[in-house]
Amino acid sequence: MIVLAKEDVLNALKKFKRLAKQDLLASSLTNEPEFWSAQAEGRRNTYTWLMELVEEHGVDYAYQAAKEKYADLPFLVPENKDDPDIIGTKQALEMLFGILGVGPDSEMDDNEDKAMGAQTV
Repeated sequence: MIVLAKEDVLNALKKFKRLAKQDLLASSLTNEPEFWSAQAEGRRNTYTWLMELVEEHGVDYAYQAAKEKYADLPFLVPENKDDPDIIGTKQALEMLFGILGVGPDSEMDDNEDKAMGAQTV
């Protein structure tokens, strides 16, 4: 069970979304503007998705959904290591885990959820 307040998580996600927007705007100044633009947009889209989940369903639900999305992401192997959307999505999900102080594969959280009879996503 996540103990951070919904508003605290939303505020942190909003700040990270603003940083992603700044990166998106600055991407045209880089030597690979398409890559950096897509990477920043991937982060922004993921932050938007996470914020909607937190607002509509709460922090625990958003965390469970983020864990599942993270597990479904392809590994950054040579075939997709240059996929900016995957990289941006992965970074945004990892920022949520950092905000919450947990990892994407935290067994403790799964065991607590089962002990409390909570449903997972």
